Amino acid sequence: MKKLTCIVCVLTLMTLAACGGGGGGGGGNGVPVGPGGPATMTLNATAGDAQITFTFNYVSGATNYTLYYATSAGVTPMTGTPVPMGSTPYNLTGLTNGTTYYAVTTYTDGTGESAASAQVSATPVAPSSSPYDPTWAGLTPSNLVSFTGTATQLEAAMNALTPGDRMEIAAGTYNLTSKFNLDVQGTAAAPIWIGPASGATVVINMTATQNIMNVGEFTQTRYLRIHDLEFTGTSHGVRFYDCTQVWFDGNHVHNTGDACITTNTHDTSYMYITRNELHDTGGTGEGMYLGANNGSVIMSNSVIALNHVHDTNGSGSGAQGDGIEVKQGSWGNLIAENLVHDTNYPCILVYGTAGQAQNIVERNICYNSNDNTMQIQGECVVRNNLCINGVGSAFASQTHQGNPTNLQVVHNTFVNGAGRAAKLSSWSGAANMVFANNACYSTGSWAIDCNGISGVTFAGNVCFGSVTSGITFTTGNGLSDFVNVTTNGSNRDAHPGGGSALLTAANATYATAKDLEGTTRVSPHDAGCYEG
Repeated sequence: MKKLTCIVCVLTLMTLAACGGGGGGGGGNGVPVGPGGPATMTLNATAGDAQITFTFNYVSGATNYTLYYATSAGVTPMTGTPVPMGSTPYNLTGLTNGTTYYAVTTYTDGTGESAASAQVSATPVAPSSSPYDPTWAGLTPSNLVSFTGTATQLEAAMNALTPGDRMEIAAGTYNLTSKFNLDVQGTAAAPIWIGPASGATVVINMTATQNIMNVGEFTQTRYLRIHDLEFTGTSHGVRFYDCTQVWFDGNHVHNTGDACITTNTHDTSYMYITRNELHDTGGTGEGMYLGANNGSVIMSNSVIALNHVHDTNGSGSGAQGDGIEVKQGSWGNLIAENLVHDTNYPCILVYGTAGQAQNIVERNICYNSNDNTMQIQGECVVRNNLCINGVGSAFASQTHQGNPTNLQVVHNTFVNGAGRAAKLSSWSGAANMVFANNACYSTGSWAIDCNGISGVTFAGNVCFGSVTSGITFTTGNGLSDFVNVTTNGSNRDAHPGGGSALLTAANATYATAKDLEGTTRVSPHDAGCYEG
């Protein structure tokens, strides 16, 4: 998965400190050095958000190490602010983003303080803003907690975190042998961060028949970010219970005994599930299972974005294997810019909201499903998606724990071979149903198959394949209308090609402001998910 991360500036300078002859000469700062002259020291500086992480090498016989820093070049122990460094790495926090800091280090042994190392510099930067991150994403932790313990100590260490803490876990595989619960409470002004130490790979592996991690099972967990960790194990992956304002970001969940991420045991809200890679599931096999059947548990006002979900096939007689499934009654959620492919059930399956605010499904790329590629029941805006190759349909909408209603499906590209491009069931007579500016291409079946069109708005669609009688559309030329698309999903460049029937074919009334790539649409608008 291509992950979106904040810019990190890494500057490394190595120094061999100068020394006088015979070991008795003064150091560069005029103080004595150890016998034989100062040892070679390496100081590295890695900029982060309002902080710089310094690493250095230990020197035999040294009793302490001191960092000297300033905001002007040419820093020395005489001009810099001194900070004792107990161990490496050392995080210097509370810095100003955009300001360059300069630093040197010394060590002290039985004979005094050594000469200063060569100067290094780094400039802290704020993480790049994203519309999918919580409003508190840019806050700076106030306290670093470095974890270097065992797997059995990890749970207690996590649960001891308090508002403003940032836990950095040392590299390693933590093999868990019993149930693992995480229940912590950050605040809007001081969230809690849990992630790996700089440059570390952290694997959390559940060897018992338990979920890898339960979050918020006993008390509400809030204002927490879990990021850049790897999870694998014998049962469900990460299960969220009573959670709000929880950000699960940039993690890798794979080879699980059941679904990778679930929120089906307690209502959740303001969840941010972003930039994760989820794959190779067992059991029912969903990549994400969000909410529960018949609205018994709902997720609301949450963001599911920028994830890579694939190879969700499940195992055994109960295997289902949806990529991202949002259950009946869940509302106000945004499912955006996910890459979902090679699933057993639909890549994205979204039910209705039971009259609550619509969900939005936009700018996703989905392909290769043993079912429908994308399936949406009701109360949803579906725009600027690319869906290719479903055994049933590239896009399907039908009764599923509720009837289709209040659906606007605009500016999508649906491509299939033997299956339908779009199958619309039970749309006739439903309220506020719009199907407009879509590219519906099937080389062997229906472009649009609708079992009733009364009250449904159709406008600006371009179709190749059979179309239900009574629907007005522009006839496409086949797959040559795209730059390079194949019905098996191996090629997915669905931009309009030269002379494409998609060009200027859209209805301006239903045009979206931007396309799948965020390109501004201009009049006369093109049909499908891409502006030409």
